Amino acid sequence: MSVKLATQNIRDIAVFERITKVHAKDCIRADSCVYFMIEPGKSGLAIGKNGNVAKSVGRVIGKPVKVFEFAGDVEMMVKNMVPTAKSVEVSGDSVTVSIPETDRSVVIGRNGQNIKAVKEFLKRHFEINYLRLR
Repeated sequence: MSVKLATQNIRDIAVFERITKVHAKDCIRADSCVYFMIEPGKSGLAIGKNGNVAKSVGRVIGKPVKVFEFAGDVEMMVKNMVPTAKSVEVSGDSVTVSIPETDRSVVIGRNGQNIKAVKEFLKRHFEINYLRLR
């Protein structure tokens, strides 16, 4: 499935790739953060020691950066984006994720921006239209 990117997202990906030397598959720009989807196994390079590489990308872009690894199936993709997920249930075009009550606010994020980014990545890459947290 091909993903169409806006001009600003293409610019963000170019900055990300130039600084990290890691190919970005996708990018979502939210109000206060930029989310990147990268190749599997490359998160260490993209984040850097103590997060220095990701922080330098964030300084250039002007917003904090969050990096997720791409996965070939929906379940692994959700676990990459929501590491505290206890279980992931996939049925048709919907996904139900069980998370601990204490991590709920972190997963959702301020104004729901983290969960919106997770939903958008799932919709773009796996045609998942519904995401439910339990």
